[in-house]
Amino acid sequence: MHRDSRTTDEFEVLCSIPAMTVQRRRMRKTLTVEKLEAQGSESVLIPLGGGVSVRPSVGEPVQLAVKDTLYLSRGASFSLEARQDVDVLWAKAPAEREYGSYVRRFSEITPVVSGSGAYRRRIYTTIGEKDPANRFIVGFVEGEDGNWTSFPPHRHDGKPEVYVYYGMGNRFGVQVVAGEEDRAFVVREGDAVLFEKGYHPNVATPGVGMNFVWIISAEPKERNLSVEIHPDYKDMPTGQTHLTLK
Repeated sequence: MHRDSRTTDEFEVLCSIPAMTVQRRRMRKTLTVEKLEAQGSESVLIPLGGGVSVRPSVGEPVQLAVKDTLYLSRGASFSLEARQDVDVLWAKAPAEREYGSYVRRFSEITPVVSGSGAYRRRIYTTIGEKDPANRFIVGFVEGEDGNWTSFPPHRHDGKPEVYVYYGMGNRFGVQVVAGEEDRAFVVREGDAVLFEKGYHPNVATPGVGMNFVWIISAEPKERNLSVEIHPDYKDMPTGQTHLTLK
């Protein structure tokens, strides 16, 4: 788990493994950042809490509103410019192929309303398994007040995933990682948890929903949303889902 350090005007590493690195930059006093390079990696940029302009070294600037997702091709270099405070997530993953850059507008995505009752939530997939990318699959989950999300519990060992929590104010939730070793973390807005294996449901406290960006980096041949449901919960109805259930 990465506890939010509240770092401003420099990059804070939320997770770093061979499959991906995820950083956050809180742009406050410095609203322009020049000459960022991904070298041999593909990139995903997501602004939270505001908008940002991305100026690639090749091509026209791209204006991103809050929760928009920008995919940048392998080795892209770019600069960031904001007019107000904004938190920008930058995820990088090793890339063998080059795909064109593209934007997914959060406002244009129709969410999947998944689960029911105490585990109902909205799922927004911004980079799906059929979209062009080497490794990334990306989206958002926004849970209802006090509800579980990522439920029934599922796992996809070998396809690392990070959750970055947002929009929770001063309230908190509990992130569970279950498997060979069971763990639980109290998580708040700005924290991040990386899952390399194990089931990973979470639950909000009353008065807040679990909201998080989820970023998966999978081997190109395994780049899909196939998951294994916990055997003790296979009888739980899922309703609509963005996942392929085993």
